Amino acid sequence: MGAILRAMPRDELIVSTKAGYRMWPGPYGIGLSAKYLVASLDQSLRRLGLDYVDIYYAHRPDPETPLEETMAALDRIVRQGKALYVGVSNFSGEQFCAAVRVTREMGLAPITIHQPRYNLLGRRPETDLFPHSEREGTGVIAFSPLASGMLTDKYLGPEIPQDSRAALAWSAEEQGRRLTPENLDRVRRLNAIAEARGQTLAQMALAWVLRLPAVTSALIGVSRVEQVDENVAALSNLTFTAEELAAIDAITLG
Repeated sequence: MGAILRAMPRDELIVSTKAGYRMWPGPYGIGLSAKYLVASLDQSLRRLGLDYVDIYYAHRPDPETPLEETMAALDRIVRQGKALYVGVSNFSGEQFCAAVRVTREMGLAPITIHQPRYNLLGRRPETDLFPHSEREGTGVIAFSPLASGMLTDKYLGPEIPQDSRAALAWSAEEQGRRLTPENLDRVRRLNAIAEARGQTLAQMALAWVLRLPAVTSALIGVSRVEQVDENVAALSNLTFTAEELAAIDAITLG
């Protein structure tokens, strides 16, 4: 990534990185302690060949570290110019509110962005998080908007494609947990709605995630250039009728 970034216009890029999960052996190689957050970012900056990142995320809640320590460390990183903005990821609505309260009480850098998992098959943020992030004026970038490939055409047929994530990365237990008859039936019914809209299932899934004012953007991960083209084409039809939304709700909430 560092080699690629050196050939690109840095001032036109938004570069983000996250810290929270295990990065190296030892007690300070995981979590959200000040030592881990500072060391992890310093290592990332060296690897990337950058002076700063635009967004630095606390990747997950850490019950072993006081929020005051975590948020103060992120504030220190911003004041040092190593990151421009602070974000959190995988925080519940309650945890997000607690972090916001700490930044206010201590006069720290605000939480600018939240990165939760959100898609047609996982809608919890609608009630658990979005009311809080909207009230605080915090942006939301949804990750896994295609449910790790479930909301694409890969699993519409009777067989699991050999080049799919399910075949290459999922254990038999995970395949059984994700590719249930109920989930596959939901995916096929959603695909019928997408076809009626003149979209692929992936395009409709992305458009649906972007439908709410609470959602700023959606993260996509691709393995081929063609997938980028397909995903970006979702922007050509972002409008849903009341009937379409009701049909989607019946499938995903029923």
